[in-house]
Amino acid sequence: MTKLRVLYNGVIWGLFGALLAWQSTWLQMRIALGWFVPLIAVIVYLCYLFYGRHLQQNWAIFRFIQTLMTTIVLGILLLLIYHWQPLLVVLGATVRELFHTDWALARTAYILLGFLGFWLVVLAVDAYRHPVAKLQSADNFKQTTLQSKVGLVVTVLFLLALVAGYYLIPGYHHFITTMSSLLVRLDISALRDYINSFGMWGPLISTLLMIFQSLLAPLPAFVLTFANAYLYGWYWGAALSWSSAMLGALLCFYIARGIGRPFAEKLITKNALDKMDHFFAEYGDYTIVVLRLLPFVSFDEVSYGAGFTDIRVNKFLIATGIGQLPATIVYSFVGGSLGGSKLMLFMALIGVILLIVVSLFVRKILLKRQAKRQVGV
Repeated sequence: MTKLRVLYNGVIWGLFGALLAWQSTWLQMRIALGWFVPLIAVIVYLCYLFYGRHLQQNWAIFRFIQTLMTTIVLGILLLLIYHWQPLLVVLGATVRELFHTDWALARTAYILLGFLGFWLVVLAVDAYRHPVAKLQSADNFKQTTLQSKVGLVVTVLFLLALVAGYYLIPGYHHFITTMSSLLVRLDISALRDYINSFGMWGPLISTLLMIFQSLLAPLPAFVLTFANAYLYGWYWGAALSWSSAMLGALLCFYIARGIGRPFAEKLITKNALDKMDHFFAEYGDYTIVVLRLLPFVSFDEVSYGAGFTDIRVNKFLIATGIGQLPATIVYSFVGGSLGGSKLMLFMALIGVILLIVVSLFVRKILLKRQAKRQVGV
């Protein structure tokens, strides 16, 4: 089923690339955009054959939980870019162009969505019946293996490409400098106008901004959450902020995994990592949920820290999603109220205060439950 899962990811990314390409008149006039789907699917599958089969590495990035997360994020982005009815039209046109038919656009789109939904359910059942084996101990994860060496090389090259692009590509340099300045100044209105200046590409730009700030702990994410809610309404803004924050957390997690414990011990010192291990061991399965519920704990540091432990990525994502959701909803409600009445703004501020109080209360309950479990053991 691994091949089927990889192929599903290739199709999803291919559809995403094709639907974005429909916004380019230059591309529409020169190529059949439907061919983006098989082309990208083949590229993804070839990457799997090289990395997963030839190097005998774990193709972890395309496990079911990551596949589901990718589907949700790309779906939200496409809905925000196109809206429902235009999305059906473009989706149907993409498939129709690929098969050179004259099928009804909406019906074709619904059939495709139904097929993808059924495919996803099959992958979910397979993931439930054949779970990926868990690491036996933290010691196994701390060893330098071929996988950790390859992961380290890929991670370093990725980080070097980000840094080199900042100095070599003027547009990229301007984008990063402007975004960082707006986030540091906590200028919600200016950030909203900046995202809105990209037009239909605004949701995608917002996602890239959220992922980028995840790499840099000092940059505040709540400002971007406010701006998303201000632009797209609190519910769509919350969906966009939550899903893109999840992607950012996953990226930080995999960067830590790519660097690996042996290399990290040379950078951070083994002592600091041992303290972090002790913290995760003390609070157990509730560690991520507890830390995500606290608004004053760095989102990014938790993601990096979790990547250096032997926690399973499924548990990490589920705990992150649950812990991050309350704050995202409250901040989005605040952002959506900025252009409304004073009463709405007052209610939003009360919501922030309640979030902090409830987070501390829930944290206390979870820690007591963990302590009782340890006593029982």
